[in-house]
Amino acid sequence: MRMISDLGRSLGTEELTSVVAAFAAANDETVAAIEYLGKRRARIVLTSTEQALVVPAATVEVARQACEDAGVPVDNGWERELTELSRPTNDLWRARARREMAR
Repeated sequence: MRMISDLGRSLGTEELTSVVAAFAAANDETVAAIEYLGKRRARIVLTSTEQALVVPAATVEVARQACEDAGVPVDNGWERELTELSRPTNDLWRARARREMAR
């Protein structure tokens, strides 16, 4: 798989929609993943069977809207996996409770 990256300025909704739509038209089975990079930054990682493209976006909402307008599905499976990994276990909750009660 070949990776193309554009780490220049963040694109607005209309520009972003045209980039996403053009990539989807040129590549079969295109799927997008949106990464949050901070308050005013995000990026869309477009993947297909042959190549990938990283496109900067102004915000997550702009990125989601552009993907929706271009008809490209957004796969957020990695968000669920990260959420599961970041959830504290019961042992951690018990240890925290013991520390709080000891104070």
